[in-house]
Formats: sequence, C-alpha cells, structure tokens
Amino acid sequence: MRRLIDKIFKDADKRPNFFAPSLPADLSYSELNFMTKRGFLGKKLSQYLGLSKDEGDFLFYLSLSKPFFTNPDRENKGEFILYLSELMLKWGEQKLDIPHQIKNLDVRPDIQNAMLKAYDMYKNDLFSSPDAAEERPLVASHCGEQWEVYRDVMFAATQGKFLLITEEEVSKYKEGIVLCEGRVKDRSDIPICRNLAKEKLESEGLSQSTIMSWLLVLSEAITNVIKHAEEGKMTILKDEKNNEIRFVIEDKGPGFALKDLPKKTLLAGYSTKKSLGQGFTLMMKMAKRVLLFTSPKGSTLILSFDIHKENKDELGNAG
Repeated sequence: MRRLIDKIFKDADKRPNFFAPSLPADLSYSELNFMTKRGFLGKKLSQYLGLSKDEGDFLFYLSLSKPFFTNPDRENKGEFILYLSELMLKWGEQKLDIPHQIKNLDVRPDIQNAMLKAYDMYKNDLFSSPDAAEERPLVASHCGEQWEVYRDVMFAATQGKFLLITEEEVSKYKEGIVLCEGRVKDRSDIPICRNLAKEKLESEGLSQSTIMSWLLVLSEAITNVIKHAEEGKMTILKDEKNNEIRFVIEDKGPGFALKDLPKKTLLAGYSTKKSLGQGFTLMMKMAKRVLLFTSPKGSTLILSFDIHKENKDELGNAG
C-alpha cells in the first residue's frame, strides 16, 4: 500500500486544494486499502480516457468518501469510473480472468481499452490475478540461459529479422546522428511524430514511397506505446557507418511476457490483449531488423532500415 500512497502523493505540493471528504467511521485496514486502490485505479482510468488531471485527483478523494459505488448513474462520470474500478478489483479478488471480464462488459470501446491498459500497467500492484506472476516479463540482463534460448530460437526462426537484446546492448544501437526526437503520450502525438519524421526523412533524399512505408511502421510502434504504456519517446537516428536509419521507440510500460514473444514474432497476425498483432507483422516485413529490449519497467523497440538498399532500389527503378 505504501507504494500506492507514494505514487498518488508524489506531486502533492502541486495539487489543487480539493475538499477532502471525511472517511467513513470504523474503517478496517483492508477497507481503507481497497478504497485507496480504487481511487488510484479510478485516477488512471480517467487519465486514459482523456480527462483532466484535476478530475483524476478528485476521483481519488471521492473514492475515500464511501466503501462502495454499486449501481451508479452512468451519467455521473466520476462515480461510474469508480464503479468500474471497484469491479476490476473485485474480479482480482475472485481470481477471475480480468481482461476477459472487461471485454464482456457492456461499455464503450474507449472505456474497455482504458480498463485493459490499466490492468496491463498495474496488474502486479493492484490485482490478485492467477496469471499475474506468470505474465511478468523476464528482465533481459538477469534471465540467463532461458532468455538466451528464446533469443537464439526467435533469431533463427525469423532468419535474422528479430533479435532480443539486453539493456546494455540498447546503447550500441542508439549510436549515430540524431535526426529528430518526439514524445509519445497521447494520440495527438502520433501525427506530430509522423510529420517530424517525414520532414527529416525527406531531407535524407529518400523516395516518397519508402518514406510512407516507414512512417506506417512508425505509427504502429507509437500507437502500441499509447495503448500499453504511460508514456514514451521516439528517436530517429542515422548510422552512417552501417548505412542505416533506425527508429528507437522507448516506453515506460509493463513490458512483454517472454513466453508470448515467439507467438508474436513467428505467427503472422497473432494478437493478444498486449500484442502488436498485425502491426508487428508489418514491422518484420518492412524493417531490415527488429530489436527489442523488454523489462517490467519499460521496453525499447528498435527498427533498422538499410539506406544503401533503398538508394540502390531507386537507381534501379530509374534505369
């Protein structure tokens, strides 16, 4: 619970002065713990639904006003979000399949997506899901022989197209001339990053068809960050030594489960609540190589494109 309190109040000195409701009398520790988790989850759902920070803060305080939010009026946005948060926590206590319950819930798609993202981000902190421990990704630099087997098998099976890398190896692939950088947090960042990348790629003399193909892949990678992580960063760099342009997409998300990666990389169109689905298939097809570092604290996806090959193709077409 201490971790939740720290997350909630880390910016307490910057928060507006809300009216803090009185706590219900005779609360047990478990009830207070539940109400705190519900408020934190409600705050995150409001964030993923595009509500303001002040509205999210208010929801946390509202959660402390009463033990339960059963049968709320759907027109009351705040109480309905807390009701959904309460549902998710109860499903966790009952050891139900929370993503399955969310997908069967009669709510708008954007609400379902917000709930799925909140589960992905905080399942190990908030929920007692039976598969939560199994889904925790293995940290690349500490997973030894099992991780190496996964890496080697996926590299061979994809004919060298996909490579699982360690955190230490990431820095090697970030060497080069930085062409542009952009933040990735909201959907409005997608066109901003695309336009920034387009401008820089055009200045490198690449053809429009090549640029549009690469931007499609970039959009898929950025969209995945928005769906499954709190925030991220896009960096596009040029490695003149290796004649490559690389897209580096970093995020602060829960990472990918190691056990799922073979299905995502080897089966075209494979999709789960956290997979890249068809987007990953597209990345494998368009990029020279796809590299991935993943951990419970975040992932780095690196897409490498061969400049020399693209220039040769253009000259061949011109002739």
